[in-house]
Amino acid sequence: MNGAEHSTELVEGTLDQLLYVNEASGYVVAVVERSDDQGARSRITVVGNFGAVEIGAGLRLSGRFEKHPRYGEQFRVEDFETVRPAGVNALERYLASEIKGVGPAIARRIVERFGEELPAVLDTAPERLHEVRGLPRAVAQRIALAWRDASGLREVTVFLRGHGIAAAHARRIHKVYGRDSLATIRADPYILARTIIGIGFRTADAIAEKLGIPRNSLQRARAAMLFVLERMADEGHVFAPFGYLEHQFQSALELEPGLAREALGDLVHSGELVADTVDDHPAVYLARLHAAEVTVAERIAMLVAGRPMGPAVIARAMEAASHAGGIVLSAEQRRALEYALKAKVAVITGGPGTGKTTLLRSLIAALDSAGLKPTLAAPTGRAARRLAEACGREARTIHRLLEFAPETGEFLRTEKFPLRTNFLIVDEASMMDLELAASLLRALTPGSSILLVGDRDQLPSVGPGSVLKDVIASGLVPVVQLEQVYRQARASLIVANAHRLNRGEMPETPNEAEGDFFFFERASPDDVVGTIKELVQNRLVGRFGIADPREIQVLTPMNRGPLGTQALNRELQALLNPHGRELRAGDRRFREGDRVIQLRNNYDKLIFNGAIGRVVSIDAARGRVGANFDEGPAEYDLADLDELGLAYAISIHKSQGSQYPAVVIPIHQSHFLMLRRNLIYTAITRAERVCVLVGTRGALSQAVRNEDERRRFSRLADRLRVT
Repeated sequence: MNGAEHSTELVEGTLDQLLYVNEASGYVVAVVERSDDQGARSRITVVGNFGAVEIGAGLRLSGRFEKHPRYGEQFRVEDFETVRPAGVNALERYLASEIKGVGPAIARRIVERFGEELPAVLDTAPERLHEVRGLPRAVAQRIALAWRDASGLREVTVFLRGHGIAAAHARRIHKVYGRDSLATIRADPYILARTIIGIGFRTADAIAEKLGIPRNSLQRARAAMLFVLERMADEGHVFAPFGYLEHQFQSALELEPGLAREALGDLVHSGELVADTVDDHPAVYLARLHAAEVTVAERIAMLVAGRPMGPAVIARAMEAASHAGGIVLSAEQRRALEYALKAKVAVITGGPGTGKTTLLRSLIAALDSAGLKPTLAAPTGRAARRLAEACGREARTIHRLLEFAPETGEFLRTEKFPLRTNFLIVDEASMMDLELAASLLRALTPGSSILLVGDRDQLPSVGPGSVLKDVIASGLVPVVQLEQVYRQARASLIVANAHRLNRGEMPETPNEAEGDFFFFERASPDDVVGTIKELVQNRLVGRFGIADPREIQVLTPMNRGPLGTQALNRELQALLNPHGRELRAGDRRFREGDRVIQLRNNYDKLIFNGAIGRVVSIDAARGRVGANFDEGPAEYDLADLDELGLAYAISIHKSQGSQYPAVVIPIHQSHFLMLRRNLIYTAITRAERVCVLVGTRGALSQAVRNEDERRRFSRLADRLRVT
């Protein structure tokens, strides 16, 4: 080739369509519309790393045209800058596609009103948008802010690219900090690790180093301490022993150990951390987790001190329960019912088939007779729906019960505006983390009663703390362990094997055709995957009342590896939903009809960690995905897609509180780090009609033997003991 073929060319135009976006690297395949001096338009395909730009943005690209053997001519971008949309046509497209509440009709009215002077209006007199007929005031303000903030996105994109950081992060940063993004990063690059999903301490540290922040500076030490504590919170811990933090400073972060104490003093003074003592050793809390732990202990103590129900009322309630619905309660169920009525705070726990649901129905009848109207709640949408179906009463998620207000970022229901209930029943209480428990207890009046119902042998909550186990361990409140397995449940191998597992015994796997529990031994990961695909596509469908593969849930111990959620989701999506409209985000593809899972709490959308939904719309041109969940509909743009994952296979942790008609569980030596008894127990108890394990008996045996529950650092039980 000659030198001319390698010469750099300049292309200017408007981003018209996004065909592919890799969120991790910022690599984009897009269509840009060009206009020549006479106004004639042409569309070209461009490829390269410019992932933070939006539909309708003006682009000035440098690079070269090349011939792709499959896709034809395309322009490979070597460098770029964004410019404001060129011309009113581009502006119209920008307004219609990128600003919430502005569709094509409103965008057309805006352009018709101002014509060529629209850019000047947006620059100098955005209040004139109110001259547009039918334009809501809130939408006009949104347009003005978006236009003003556009420069902030350009600046932070260029800054990140200049420091070797993927430009794809710019969109997320700009969404949080707007036009102040660059100033925020320069002042404290470590704030990115605390506030931007996908940017960890290492990435922020690299930016800080390039900005000249010394490695042994107090600023870096403060950020490092917050990073370690947040990571521990993600693993379920409420505090960290100070000795562990010192060790991490030296071994993992290459900081002088003495800086740990200096950083701690600084962060305690600023109110971000709390220093405490646990078992005569110094311990460090994130301030929010310390406040939550203290609140839970104090509020439970307050409720316990309340006036109990009178003996005569309890006697009438017990009598009413004994005649409700023809249910005959066992002795342990009657004891549990009596404790629930007598105590202001009580716990009922038990494994599958031990009659927790039957007991709740009787308790509701008893409370009705006592003139009390109980409120029913659960941590997730699926758990709340199951509770409502079982009890014939409305049940809500705790988040919806507390009425989150997106505009303030807080729950409306607090001690100042408490819940209007005198008896609260929380099902699947093992899933409730410390901060959610604190919010719930703050919203109860001093005279209220609360009953926590759950299975103490399941995994603890995904979030920090072990609230149910700590309340049980404290000895402060009455706890009834339901142990009798009832006749109908005894006929199920799912139930029987769950209890065997809890006793440290291997499950029975006769693999009888009419059974509900199966084990298929497969040695290699490839064979495990092949069997899972056969099960979900063919072998389970049409049996056990399973009419559709969508009723089958694959649960796996890990996210990574050959049998983790990531690999299995790729295989199962290709098998069960191979075609259709799709949007690519990094190495993931979302298609209409896909089963998806919310990966973290989103209070703006009111969709919470672990919620399962289905993709109902794909808008590849605008980079948006629409999904329906039990909690309601939600829409995701490219900046949000890192909180959405495929859910053909999900982690066992994420399955808590849910039930599925059929469950398939890979269990293999490749999962050895996660093979624990309570993990497999939780997975098995998610199945309603049939449970199938696929893997090796050695891995199953290891899980049965391993009682390690990975103790979480928490002081809640101790705080409750001394109240």
